[in-house]
Amino acid sequence: MRSVVVATLAALLLSCGGDDVTELLVVVDSDLAVPGDMDTIRVQVSGSVTMTATGELSGPRGLPLPRTVGVVHTGGPLGPVEIVVQGLSTGAVVVERRASTSFRDGKTLVLPMFLSRSCMHMTCGDGQTCVNALCVTSTVDPATLGEYNGTVPRIDGGTGGCEGVPERCNGLDDDCDRSVDEDFDLDADPINCGACGTACNRPNSTVACNAGSCEVTGCAPGFGDCNMDDADGCEVDFTDSGNCGGCGVTCDLPNATAGCDMGACGIESCDAGFDNCNGSPADGCEAALDTATDCGACGTTCTLANATAGCDAGACAIESCDAGYGDCNADSTDGCETPLDTPTDCGGCGMACDLANATESCATGRCEVTTCDAGFGDCNGMRADGCERALNTLSDCGMCGRSCNLSNATESCATGTCEIAMCAPGRGNCDGMAMNGCEINLSSDDNNCGMCGIVCVAPDNDCRSYVCR
Repeated sequence: MRSVVVATLAALLLSCGGDDVTELLVVVDSDLAVPGDMDTIRVQVSGSVTMTATGELSGPRGLPLPRTVGVVHTGGPLGPVEIVVQGLSTGAVVVERRASTSFRDGKTLVLPMFLSRSCMHMTCGDGQTCVNALCVTSTVDPATLGEYNGTVPRIDGGTGGCEGVPERCNGLDDDCDRSVDEDFDLDADPINCGACGTACNRPNSTVACNAGSCEVTGCAPGFGDCNMDDADGCEVDFTDSGNCGGCGVTCDLPNATAGCDMGACGIESCDAGFDNCNGSPADGCEAALDTATDCGACGTTCTLANATAGCDAGACAIESCDAGYGDCNADSTDGCETPLDTPTDCGGCGMACDLANATESCATGRCEVTTCDAGFGDCNGMRADGCERALNTLSDCGMCGRSCNLSNATESCATGTCEIAMCAPGRGNCDGMAMNGCEINLSSDDNNCGMCGIVCVAPDNDCRSYVCR
C-alpha cells in the first residue's frame, strides 16, 4: 500500500533536496489579495489515506505567498497522488486548484498550484481543475515537473525570490512576467489548441488548429473522413468492405463473403454450395454447385449409365432411371445398373417373377403367365397369383368356370373331366353319356325296368315299381 506524509504549511520545507528523498514540493501562489480575498489556504493530499494540512495566512501568523507543503513518499507505488488546494474566506471556499500526479523515485519535484482570480467560485467535474477560467484535466505528468533547486519559485509574477523559467503552457506564470501562457497561441497552436496540452492529434489525418479548434485538413492515403467529424479524424479505412475505395462504397456480392483488397471489392469466400466458376468477382460466386454441369466443384459434370443424372448436395445423383432399368444396388456411381426384365428383377428391383403353377416370362418387364401347369388355370386373370385354380373341381372342371353339375347324379371331376360317380336311387345312366346325367327312371321305364337294358314286352307287360308286369 502507498503511504504519504504531509508536512504542515511552512515558508520553506527544509528537508527537501536530498537525492535519497522521493518527494513533491507543493508551491502555493495566487493573484488574490491576502488577506482580503482569502484568509486561509487548505491543502488536502490523498493516497492510501487522506490527510489534511491547513495553514492560516492572516493575523500575526500570516506569512506572504508563496507557501510550500512537502509530501514525502515512504513506500509502495509512486502514484497516483491527488492534491487539492483551496483558498477560503471566513471558512468558505472561494477558489480551488486540483492536481493528480506521481512521485519520481529519488527526486524532489516542484508542483506549482496557482489559485487564480479567474477561477473564483468555479466548479469543475471529476478529473478536472480550473485554469484561466477553463475546466481542463487535472492530470499532471511528473515528467513535466522541475526538480527543487533550493529556491522556492514564485508563479504570480511578483518579486522576492522569483526565478523565472521558460514559459510553459500550463496555466502558470513560469517566467515571472505577470503573464500566463503568453508565448502560446491557443487559437492556432496544434500542440495547445484551445487549451494547454490539447494537441491536434487525429488518426490518419493532417490537422490544423483554427480558432482554438482542431480541424482535419487532409487524410492519409487509403483513409477518409466519412462522418465529417474532426474529432475522430479520418476514421474510415478504405479497405473496409463497407467503405471500399470510398465513403459508403459497400462490397455486397451474391452468394459470397465480400472483402476489400487495395480499395477494390473482392471475394473472400463463397457461401456453401456456390463457387466463382467464371473467375470474375463482379458477379460474386455465381455458380451453384448442385447442377449436373457443376456438381460439387466447377466443371464437374454428372453422367450416369442408363439414367438421367442430377446433383444432390454436391454429389452426382440419379434423378430418374431409363425405362427398363433400376438402381438396385443403391449406388449412384454406377447409375441404373440393373435391367428390369429378368426373373429376379421383373419390373422393379428384387421383384422376382415366380408364379404359382405356371411357366413365367418377363420379356416386357412385366411378370406374365406363359403357360399354366397341367390341371391348373389362370381363372381370375391376375398375374400376381399365377395359375391359381385347380381344374379338377366341380366349379372349374377341365377349364375355368366350367361347372360339373349332372342331373340325378353325384358328380366327380377328379380327372379334370366331369363324370358320374353314382346315380341317384332309382335312376340309371343307360346311354353311357355323362353329360345328361342319370337320365332313366328305372322304376317305370319299359326299356330299362329295374336296371338298364331290361325290356318289358308289350302289350301285356309294362314296368311297374322296377318290375315288368
